[in-house]
Amino acid sequence: MGILQSGPLGPFRKKTGPLIGRKHRGINVITSLHHTSKKKPTLKQSDAQYKFGLLNNFLKIIKTSVNSGFASYAKGQSAVNAAFSYNFDHAFVLDEATGEYQINYPKMAYSRGRIVTPEAAEVSVSAGQLSFSWQPQNQSAYCQFTDMASFLVYNPVRKTRISFARAVNRYAQRYTIEMPQDYAGEIVHCYMSFSSADGKQQGDSVYLGEVMC
Repeated sequence: MGILQSGPLGPFRKKTGPLIGRKHRGINVITSLHHTSKKKPTLKQSDAQYKFGLLNNFLKIIKTSVNSGFASYAKGQSAVNAAFSYNFDHAFVLDEATGEYQINYPKMAYSRGRIVTPEAAEVSVSAGQLSFSWQPQNQSAYCQFTDMASFLVYNPVRKTRISFARAVNRYAQRYTIEMPQDYAGEIVHCYMSFSSADGKQQGDSVYLGEVMC
């Protein structure tokens, strides 16, 4: 039974005939009933469904980084949805050995914006630690010594992430992360980005490569 909330011309909620009324992000929405198809999906449809789930799951795992990195693009949608739309076209690579799609980690972005990316950024591993480093840059409106660096480390086997938001300023030129002991011998993918000192503006995230812990 549908419930009229503001008279006969107002919005309604629940089911009314073939329609469903609900509120989504503060907006009254009416949708039709969903009908489950009995047809077997085509290969193209199956690939699309698989890609959708693959990217969505990855972005949910790194959601903390995405929420700040794509905040300015989340107009009428979540930051994760904004990141999904931006990344989808370049998010996948076909594994010829298995014939399945995988996340194209070097192409992924968890942040976008005007703040200048790190110069000659690198990551190295030693004695269970990841060391991030970058070179000094001339200051400008979008490149300040006070810009704050964030780091993201993703483990594809465990499907877990380690992240440090606004951990150190641009002037430091180095940051070290102590990795969990049980990560030893496992591959991780490393990213970093800068944001303004007040946190209101973000920069593009950069992929620094994969390393074995």
